[in-house]
Amino acid sequence: MTVARASSEKWNTAMAWRAQHRVAASSSWRKLIARPFSTVLIWLVVAISLSLPSSLLLTLDNLSRIVPDLAQGGHMSVMLMSEVDWETAQHVEQHVNAWPEVAGVDLISRDRALTEFGEQTGLSDVLRSLKKNPLPHTVQVVPAPDLSEVSVTALAERLSQLPEVEQVIRDTRWLARLQEALLAGWRWVTALGVAMVLGAVLALVNTLYLAIDARREEIEVASLIGGSAAFIRRPFLYTGLYFGAGGGVLAALCLWLFSIWLSQPLEALFGLYDMASPLRGPGLLYPAGLVAAGASVGWLAAIVALRRYFQGLETL
Repeated sequence: MTVARASSEKWNTAMAWRAQHRVAASSSWRKLIARPFSTVLIWLVVAISLSLPSSLLLTLDNLSRIVPDLAQGGHMSVMLMSEVDWETAQHVEQHVNAWPEVAGVDLISRDRALTEFGEQTGLSDVLRSLKKNPLPHTVQVVPAPDLSEVSVTALAERLSQLPEVEQVIRDTRWLARLQEALLAGWRWVTALGVAMVLGAVLALVNTLYLAIDARREEIEVASLIGGSAAFIRRPFLYTGLYFGAGGGVLAALCLWLFSIWLSQPLEALFGLYDMASPLRGPGLLYPAGLVAAGASVGWLAAIVALRRYFQGLETL
């Protein structure tokens, strides 16, 4: 009998706790939709604070995915000695192509190189008047896609040690600059995101503080009839949660529209570089993260506003 009574008391306590949360959640939501204009404005503040850094984050995420493809598409130009004939150049091509760290080679004859140079510069007539072709045979070497930067450097050093090779040209400074720019971009987006989220928290704290102060009489009545601190704080916590989660939903919508608006020109741009479908949309991770971040921001702002308000009451 005692066990049954204890379980009944626990069940009744749990039911009462759920009922209080349900009432607080529904009443807070009704108060928000009763003032749609001000509620939408607060949602927009939170959405802008979250959508701008998240859109930059999505852009950097896509650029980071493209960098390895750009690195794999790179090659090294192995310039052979001017006295190396065509048969020796073919032997060098076959020898280098057998290396495990090489994905492919392309042997360019000096005549082909001269023709391509003339077409690109418009100096074909001038180059034809030369008595001797000044360009050497060249082997274009494509490193294996899984090679690290250190391994690629070692491959270039190994190529330069071949007796038939005069020079190895490896232009990777642009790739290193791009990687450093991406690293700076990640840090800048992180700093911007933290600053904008803090701004949203401060704006929500001020809004919630005013909302709490506007219901000061209700708080005093609830305190007089024995309402606990949790009971008094609960509706405002739900208000902050709704403010933040609603802003997160709007931020996810803005990010989705931004990715659609930007996808066509980006796909056309990278299509010129033979890179199909480079842009990755927000998917499900970004919207879920924005809603969760918005809800956390609103909840945190409500806690700060409540603590600030009740500390002010204690000092009166």
